Amino acid sequence: MIQALSLRNLKCFETLRLDLTPLTLLTGFNAAGKSTSLQTLLLLSQTLRGQHRASELRLNGPLVNLGSPGDVVTGGNRLALGIATSDVELVWHFAPEENRRSLQVVRLDIISETSSSSIEASDLAGIRPIESNPFVHSALSLLDRLVFLSAARQVETDVFPIPSDVGAAVGDVGSIGQFAAWWLHQEGDSEVAPGRRCKTAADSSSLRHQVNAWATYLFSHAEINAVPLPRTMLMLLELRSDITSDWSRPANIGYGISYAFPILVAGLCANRGQPVIVDSPEAHLHPRAQSRMGSFLAQMANAGSHILVETHSDHVLNGMRIALRDGVIDPERVTIYFFTGQREAQVVHLSADKNGNVSNWPEGCFDQSESDLANLAGWA
Repeated sequence: MIQALSLRNLKCFETLRLDLTPLTLLTGFNAAGKSTSLQTLLLLSQTLRGQHRASELRLNGPLVNLGSPGDVVTGGNRLALGIATSDVELVWHFAPEENRRSLQVVRLDIISETSSSSIEASDLAGIRPIESNPFVHSALSLLDRLVFLSAARQVETDVFPIPSDVGAAVGDVGSIGQFAAWWLHQEGDSEVAPGRRCKTAADSSSLRHQVNAWATYLFSHAEINAVPLPRTMLMLLELRSDITSDWSRPANIGYGISYAFPILVAGLCANRGQPVIVDSPEAHLHPRAQSRMGSFLAQMANAGSHILVETHSDHVLNGMRIALRDGVIDPERVTIYFFTGQREAQVVHLSADKNGNVSNWPEGCFDQSESDLANLAGWA
């Protein structure tokens, strides 16, 4: 599992290091650095998995589009991005070319408890070491297998593509969820581990049954079906919200199920330690469904996936707190960060206990409901 990320001179941050746990939640004010911190992982994964120039940091690609080096690098002329596992820390250093149209790798620092070394660009294949020990290889494989689901998902269609290259990322539903239908069809009969199963369908082991069980948990009743279209590279997605109703196009059943569907597939498919980044899991969901989505993500993290969530929803957080209280996940496996964004980028670490209590609440952290009610009552 990736246990920490680090960055230097990336957008609003001169330096930042975040310790990560199986369930890591990032929240806070708009434009306060939540997305920027996660883009450390997205940039590295995007570059490792699809380099178009040998030694260039891929700023624009399938996971994230950040523009030019001038849009990305702040402060000094050098950019550093790093990850750490329990065995090794890797830090890549980049510098802009003379024309400042790209960021070229300068070196890779490899740090462990017993040694540290630097690999110059000439000894890298892209940004990947030509030769690496098992610890470095394992850390790189986590970036190779990273799954990212953005806040904007593809829902206004009933036909979805089949991925041209499945690669090593099991359950990679695509950044807009476009491959979720294919994964449901491809792995529909695969067994889901008991720790990931919905409590209402604990005896149903297939991915297909578990996706529908969790969808029903979120929406009272929901069924999802994916079938290949003959002689095409396309999948047909069908939804229904009542067992007696006919199958419908996703656009005719409401956006909530369509937005939640790829999250369910990614969470249920992910291997142990595989990073799954979900931006705005609350999008288009009723508050009850938002809370239950928080519980789902907590259970997936406890079952072995590495879940990183960016959210503005107190309901998602409260669903995770309920999961803590109910013993679904232990508090040491949960980390909550609040990004203040006031005057300068700052990050506050909130602590949660086994009863779901959260301490160290900063001002502006999920307190708007109380503030509005006090205003309405004339107390503020």
